[in-house]
Amino acid sequence: MDPDDLQHIRDEVAAAATVVAPSWPLSSIIAVNPLSGFEDRPFEQALLDGRALFGTRGHLTLAEFRAALAAGRLALADLEAALRRRLGAITADTREILLVDLVHGVEEPAPRRRQLTAAERHDRERGTHLRTRLDIEIADWCARWAAQPDPGDLWAEWRAAHRRRGESLPADPAAALLDALDRLHVPATRPRPCLEAHLVALPGWSAHLRWRQARTGGDVMVGHLAVCTTLEADLLGGAGWYPDDHGPSPVATSLVRERASAVARELGRHDLETIESTLALLPGEAGAMVWLDAYERSLHDRLLGSLAGRRASADRPEDAPVAQVVCCIDVRSEGLRRNLEACGPYETFGYAGFFGLAARFEPVSGGAGTDQCPVLLEPAMNLREVAADGAEDRVARDLDRRRRVAAADDAWRAAKYHPIAPLALADGSGWIAGAVAAVRTSLPATAAWVDDRLPHQRADRASTTYDRDHLDVATQAACVAAIVRLGMGPSLAPLVVLCGHRSRAENNPLESGLACGACGGNGGAPNARAVAMMANDPAVRALLGQSGITITDRTCFLAAEHDTSTDDVALLDLDRVPASHRELVARLERDLEVAGRRALLERVPTLPSDDGGAKTLEGRSVRRTRRRGRDWAEPVAELGLAGNMAFVVGPRSLTRGLDLGRRVFLHSYDAAADADGATLAGILTAPLVVAQWINAQYYFSTTDPDEFGAGTKTVHNVLGDIGVLSGPGGDLRRGLPLQSVRAGSRLLHEPVRLMAVVQGSPDHIDAAIAGSVTLRRLVENEWIGLVARSDENSPWQRRTASGWAPHPLDHTTQLAATEAEPWLATL
Repeated sequence: MDPDDLQHIRDEVAAAATVVAPSWPLSSIIAVNPLSGFEDRPFEQALLDGRALFGTRGHLTLAEFRAALAAGRLALADLEAALRRRLGAITADTREILLVDLVHGVEEPAPRRRQLTAAERHDRERGTHLRTRLDIEIADWCARWAAQPDPGDLWAEWRAAHRRRGESLPADPAAALLDALDRLHVPATRPRPCLEAHLVALPGWSAHLRWRQARTGGDVMVGHLAVCTTLEADLLGGAGWYPDDHGPSPVATSLVRERASAVARELGRHDLETIESTLALLPGEAGAMVWLDAYERSLHDRLLGSLAGRRASADRPEDAPVAQVVCCIDVRSEGLRRNLEACGPYETFGYAGFFGLAARFEPVSGGAGTDQCPVLLEPAMNLREVAADGAEDRVARDLDRRRRVAAADDAWRAAKYHPIAPLALADGSGWIAGAVAAVRTSLPATAAWVDDRLPHQRADRASTTYDRDHLDVATQAACVAAIVRLGMGPSLAPLVVLCGHRSRAENNPLESGLACGACGGNGGAPNARAVAMMANDPAVRALLGQSGITITDRTCFLAAEHDTSTDDVALLDLDRVPASHRELVARLERDLEVAGRRALLERVPTLPSDDGGAKTLEGRSVRRTRRRGRDWAEPVAELGLAGNMAFVVGPRSLTRGLDLGRRVFLHSYDAAADADGATLAGILTAPLVVAQWINAQYYFSTTDPDEFGAGTKTVHNVLGDIGVLSGPGGDLRRGLPLQSVRAGSRLLHEPVRLMAVVQGSPDHIDAAIAGSVTLRRLVENEWIGLVARSDENSPWQRRTASGWAPHPLDHTTQLAATEAEPWLATL
């Protein structure tokens, strides 16, 4: 076969594969935008294209938008303003017709896939079930191939497993794919629609295989599509076809007439032609986009109204801070930061939770290490946990206990997740597991108490450190300098705390998705500990002093970890705290307990299946909420990043004292210390992009929980470390489970696009956009909103595809935001 033809089809597969975002394994779940392959086009067009390809809904239903209007979540004035932004100046009659259609018109038709495989088209036209047979066979093969410890070449293994059929097929998967496409009568000049249709027929497996391809290379996606099309061509027996169109288009004319009739009845009018011509201003999905614009701006503009009048002195502590606490930018840190600042003279800062340390950490207990950095980065170093000087014997004894427990735990997990071993496991140890399960089900608090006191869980583990001998001092100093330049001032507090975060949830295979995304879906303690050790190193401090950053013996760096399921904060490596700082550490521990308790009580009313807890039962509410993550019968240990809606870049003075309801990513930024804009560019092209992934995953898992999300947890089955299935087989589920975003008719997450709010130079923002294709697409195609001001005395401006434009806030919005800030915290 012509090598050019083989390369061409490989290129076509690579392009087609972008319609399905990659999906990471359960041990390191990373949020992704399921429509990331459509970010090269405007958001509205992407929703239309996604609807045609996946048959998915990219926004709330009209009924849900209208319910939000009736409940006061947005006002009719918001809808009118959205109409003006879309259409410009319109007459009163046009406005009335369009508003009546939006508020009282007919419901939109349900989404339906229009780009189909040959088997799906055959099923629709002849009432057969060929695609179901194909899905079962393809999904079963994908599961068997992916479950191997070290899967080989996908196409070669499929040919070997199907020897009778495979011997007659080409060894090169690209050649086999071309042969199958020819048998399906797919035009050689236009194979991509067919390839895309096969990928979205089982999008979960396609997403996993995309991750495999990126991780291992090779022809994973080509081999997968060769299997899919070969099976389809065999099943159709040469009768397959693939016409040039994407299937029948919806009959728009009848829908417009139906909309016009509904408006005419509501207004008591008979001029249907006039009404129809007016409704043509909002064809198809345009009306839903007007609703979305109103829904988003009513929320975002209230936030901007709250920030508009903030001054650098706003709520600044009167006394010098006793501690400066650097938390992850994760929205769940907002409540902890706000409540800690209310406890006394504390300053808090926001920074990506890997603290600028892209490293692979190898635990002292041995075993596989973890890549503790965003997936956008590759680990730049290895850090091995070792016994601290003088603690070797204690560490050895501790490790012996932990390894025995870990070995038993690993054996149990390996058996539990193996396709066959659970049968033997049930026979051999079911009597033990049954008793344990009974206790954990009926007495979850007791089971958690016992588990926390087992040797491998004890908090008083022997002292360890990280081997940094192979790291040059300059690398370590640069990592520490980036944190100090967040705006900590010329004189650091006596305590500087680097607070990572984790989440603990029993019986939750998706647990890593609640951990720190900046740490690759892991807890942030290793990064916090290592950077704190660097900052306390005299050699690092000496080098920093040469660049103008002075860290005296008055300042001690300390690591901490925030458990977002309980809002407990554990201070780490306390054995290294000098005697001169122990009283301050004890005070900080007490205030962190108070702040965590207050933050948790704020979350109580938002959690599903919770009565909110009366004030007289405050202690019971705290205990019950902290137990959720340890109760394996609880489907929602915490709400994760649900509610996220904005990303604020600027000094703490912008947001200090405001209750933002754990809905805003907060990244500290001092424009005065960023003369060339390099720091701002780094924030906008890395943390902001990751935040947009998170926002998009929550957004689409809410608008279409079954297709973009993982469906209900109640029928999930775990498939090793690969993912979860709904039931015994079928497609892998992607996105968030239904219970993470909805509780019946109640939204736990509002699907709004992320708004970035920056206090910094617009020129520096423009330079960052010009230097990043990803950021430019997100901003100019309106996947995110970007609003900025140069300083606290400047008005807000909005970045559009054509440049900067004023973003005025009317007086009513500012008053509403100022007088009712807690509204931001309420879904």
